[in-house]
Amino acid sequence: MKRFALLLLMGLTACPKAVPPRQLEEISSVEAGLRDAEAAWAQRPDVGAVRKALSLFQSAAAADASGIEGDVGVVRTVGWLLEHGAQADRKALADEATAAGERCQQRKPDSATCDYFQAVAMGLRIREHKLTALTGLSRVIDLLKKTAAQEPSLDEGGPSRVLALLLVRAPSWPAGPGNSDDALAAAQQAVAHGPDHPLNHLVLGECLEATGEAEGAKAAYRKAAELGRARKDPDGADWAAQAEAALAKL
Repeated sequence: MKRFALLLLMGLTACPKAVPPRQLEEISSVEAGLRDAEAAWAQRPDVGAVRKALSLFQSAAAADASGIEGDVGVVRTVGWLLEHGAQADRKALADEATAAGERCQQRKPDSATCDYFQAVAMGLRIREHKLTALTGLSRVIDLLKKTAAQEPSLDEGGPSRVLALLLVRAPSWPAGPGNSDDALAAAQQAVAHGPDHPLNHLVLGECLEATGEAEGAKAAYRKAAELGRARKDPDGADWAAQAEAALAKL
């Protein structure tokens, strides 16, 4: 099964326990901490730099009781680390992301951004704890649908993209909420709201593949590879490689 950013595998998560604080980076101010965190984050695929970014985002979140930028950064960096570098501390990282998502919602309960990143964080924790029931997914799905309705262009179509990935990979009824047709509809919405994001086309390709539309899937993977190669951020080449690998398997 292909690796995409922020993969959502299935299971039930209990309420997370309090996460012991890491040894955080010292920051002179919230603004400086966030600036340094973004600079470290931009050094992907350097795992050490991303871990430093995580610590800086956590420091910024701890220093600002009302802001959400630090917590959003924690979820983003944890998601990347779980896909690219983390080994022994995967469960602890997923717990940290969930705690950050909850703080974000507590600080700004009406924020579509916080709803979205809490859904992402819950999905990460569900995957890493590998429990067997599926009831925890209902909360994730509700948050993603709510965010997709309120702010569909957030993260370049992120709410619909993550929802599509969840629905295409989850067990189908009666075992779970999976539904390839609904996943395809969500993926198409993601592309509509983020046509230049390679991940939207990667997910669209997987959904088309799941619904038996092989030629459409090939076209989506080719588009994802093209967009990934043209992208000027550190993730573009990785996404292009994922698309090319998916295409080669068809």
